[in-house]
Amino acid sequence: MTSSNDDPNDITRSHIQLSKDTKTGHYRIVEKIGAGGMGEVYLAEDTALNRKVALKFLPTHLCQDADCRARLKREAQAAAKLDHPNIVSVFEVGEFQGRPFFSMQHVEGQSLKDVIAGKMLPIERIIDIGIQICDGLQAAHEKGITHRDIKPSNILIDQDGRAKILDFGLAAIKGTEKLTKTGSTMGTLHYMSPEQTRGEEVDQRSDIFSLGVVLYEMITGKLPFKGDHEPAIIYSIGNEDPEPLARYKSGVPDELQRIVSKTLAKDKTLRYQHADELEADLKGILSKYQTTSPPRVIASRRNRLRIAVLSSIFVVIAGALLILKPWEIIVRPTQEAVTKENRLAIMYFDNFADPADSSRMGEIAANLLITNLSESQYLQVVSSQRLYDILKHIGKEGVKRVDRSVATQVADKARARQMLLGSVLQISPEIILTSQIIDVTTGNVVASQKITGTAGENIFAIIDRLSVEVKQDLSLPLAAINESTPPTAYLTTNSPEAYRYYLEGVDFQNRAYVQEAERRFRRALEFDSTFAMVYFRLSLLSVMKGEMDGAKPLIAKAAEYSDKISRKEKYYIKMQEANIAGNSTLAIEYLQKIVERYPEEKEAFIALGSFYYQDLSKPDEAIRCFNKAIEIDAGLDLPGNQNLDALAYEHLALVYDLQGDFERSIQAIDKSISIKPNEASRFDTRGYVYSRNGRLDQAIASYERALEIKPDFYGSGAPLKLCYLYLFKRDFAQAENCFREFSSNSDKEIRAHARICLAYIPAYQGKFNEALRVLDDGIAADRMEQAEGPSNAEIHLLKALIYEQKDDLTLAMGELETYMEIRRKIDPADQVSGWPMYTRLLAQNGKIEKAEQAAVTLKKIIEEKDTSRMAAYWCALGYIESAKGNPEAALVDFTKATVDVRGFALHYMLAKAYLETGRLGESVSEFEKVLIRYDGERASLPIWAVKAYYLLGLAYEKSGWNQKAIEKYEEFLDIWKNADPGIKEVDNAKVRLARLKATS
Repeated sequence: MTSSNDDPNDITRSHIQLSKDTKTGHYRIVEKIGAGGMGEVYLAEDTALNRKVALKFLPTHLCQDADCRARLKREAQAAAKLDHPNIVSVFEVGEFQGRPFFSMQHVEGQSLKDVIAGKMLPIERIIDIGIQICDGLQAAHEKGITHRDIKPSNILIDQDGRAKILDFGLAAIKGTEKLTKTGSTMGTLHYMSPEQTRGEEVDQRSDIFSLGVVLYEMITGKLPFKGDHEPAIIYSIGNEDPEPLARYKSGVPDELQRIVSKTLAKDKTLRYQHADELEADLKGILSKYQTTSPPRVIASRRNRLRIAVLSSIFVVIAGALLILKPWEIIVRPTQEAVTKENRLAIMYFDNFADPADSSRMGEIAANLLITNLSESQYLQVVSSQRLYDILKHIGKEGVKRVDRSVATQVADKARARQMLLGSVLQISPEIILTSQIIDVTTGNVVASQKITGTAGENIFAIIDRLSVEVKQDLSLPLAAINESTPPTAYLTTNSPEAYRYYLEGVDFQNRAYVQEAERRFRRALEFDSTFAMVYFRLSLLSVMKGEMDGAKPLIAKAAEYSDKISRKEKYYIKMQEANIAGNSTLAIEYLQKIVERYPEEKEAFIALGSFYYQDLSKPDEAIRCFNKAIEIDAGLDLPGNQNLDALAYEHLALVYDLQGDFERSIQAIDKSISIKPNEASRFDTRGYVYSRNGRLDQAIASYERALEIKPDFYGSGAPLKLCYLYLFKRDFAQAENCFREFSSNSDKEIRAHARICLAYIPAYQGKFNEALRVLDDGIAADRMEQAEGPSNAEIHLLKALIYEQKDDLTLAMGELETYMEIRRKIDPADQVSGWPMYTRLLAQNGKIEKAEQAAVTLKKIIEEKDTSRMAAYWCALGYIESAKGNPEAALVDFTKATVDVRGFALHYMLAKAYLETGRLGESVSEFEKVLIRYDGERASLPIWAVKAYYLLGLAYEKSGWNQKAIEKYEEFLDIWKNADPGIKEVDNAKVRLARLKATS
């Protein structure tokens, strides 16, 4: 007689639990690695072939029917016939104790569901994954196998980045012939085709629909069909069109939208009929990316490390320089149409004498003519930057020679009544220029000009003569003809060579390529040492790099020679003088003069916005200015000034970040990237936003993308910020490699800074004695290289912080005094740095009266030198009150200090003050905020950066959130697992953790 346990058809039989070392034929269970509604997955050893496999057992409620088991076996056998690199191999189907199971290839990696969770993959990577899935599906479909359950959790991404489709055959068991409650889960339902939800017979086109859902989700991070319950989702799948991809992700190619829409067609006859058709279209897009995108290589970390966070963003005047860098990102065309009356578009001059324009004579002629005629109060001249962007918009980017039809398109989009087409007929022995003024509406030639230079006459004098003739032929008022206009050389330079290098420098500056721009500008000065705008632009580069001392003599030179520039440029120089002097109000006044006279001057609006949010803490005014800059070209079927629009969105992203609106911040920077998709600076800014909002992996990916585009992207310090992120990720080996690349840089100051960065690593791990040795080595190297710059000062500051942690306040005070001495030597105007910590050390040493006297001195210095740094005074008072045992008073002072400051250090102290006063909710909130800030300031305070985990654990514990407290204590102890012995926070955390675990 057969027992029930031996009869596979007996639905009453019990199923034994599978545990480690359970043997099922020639498989030995190692461990359970997954479970879900469709079964349990175990890692097992195939003892016959000595390999690891995955065994997936169906749950008992699907295995109590003989037909179910038979069907599973048939389909598993079919899947086992598939041998394809994009399909998880099925080795065999078996049964153990009445439970059917698959034996499958064990893949080390992640499911696509986990890969895309909370992340936005690059378009190229999404397309690549889609192509691989298509390849696997096509192989299955050719064998007559339809998967029926394509979804992210059924696609594995192995360690080499290869996509592998999982669970062929299992979906048919789940779905059967009709949709039943047993056969559906909400997670799978979202990926079903319309015919599948109706319980109809399905074929390969159903898999293509499901793949379309996966593509949509990878691109947008959203599901295309939504509903609060199952019937609503089914209705959406069968009747509603998903939102366009562009609503959720900027920069999606139109062709990709068409492809995804075709995969999601409700009518299966309108979809792709075969997976290889879809694959071919995806490959077509990928080939375009690969031909237009820079090669994806691992970037060198030897880039420049210095970046000025407060660089006042007047690098925008360079056309689109990145600086550290908003509500509705969709701009509405609120601006009234500007009249075309007396508006002239000057095209690039064709250089017939040098068709390649290697001497840039055609470009020089056009730019000089624009500069000269722009001085007229009776004529509006379209800027050369605007012309460049219009050409780009109509597919003529970089074209210096345009025919008449293209010129007409450009002039019309620029809202010009007339346009000027010019030619360089001859360069030597004399220069010959010709031009035509054309009515844009009629296409008729209004007038023609020809200027033949005399022996030795340069391009500037010839442009002056051409300007006079153009004014006369434009039928301007008599006053315009008679108005006094300075010679072109007087408005620019008298050296064609200097002007050519100047234009090249601006070209590089527009792309934030700092070193290349600086070299061109320096070269221009070799030909004309009185070229005012070159000094101005060099001062902008210095501000951007944080070298304010270097910017001062440069802007002074620009001002010295400012009698040789246009009216608008004079305002910009005065603005920059006020900016460097710290007078934001005066700088804003000059910018307002510019926008009053030149209402379409985008640079001025962007600079105004930068002042409002960086210097005056008026984010709403900043947003208004940035949107105004974008609105200038709104409603014209024209993207506007590409560089400046991209920069405006970039600044909007930073304003939103300051307001704590992460979603809008990312939306804005993504818009900026969609405008300038191959600019390193945009990805650098996105990395910055991600790093300040706890998205560590996305930040790393963005910085790496910036360096893929431009491996020597020095200006932003992207490589250094990447080093910091490796530190925060606790990839200490990678962080050390990264910092060591800086230590061999040719720049002495960069090497000095790298030496202190190397000490961050042991300090972050609680190895304070090792960190001190690294710092002492750094001091010796600085002395040998005679490097007493900012980094040398920072070494002594970090040593002071370490000695403070070790409770050696005497040594801490000595190092701090050395730091302050070096700082004053470097910048005599900076009398504030170090004072707050000075008062803290005095107070901790019990010298309260002396600390209070120091605070009074600090307040006096701030009131006399720089009132914007009053937070330092309130911070000093907070330290004193805390040392006196007055936590409530300390909290008041720290709160005042952090009103306008979001930095790590002050908010760390505020969170600590909340904890000490028992305001646990506020303490938890502040500590959580500082722990998602992965930036340079937190890296430079490695001890506090880790102690914040311990203090948050303490706040959680006192709040009764024991599990969260356990997690934070464990995280803290994991970072400081190899720390020096005797650290009180480590010992305390271990005791508290043990007690919590014992009682939990």
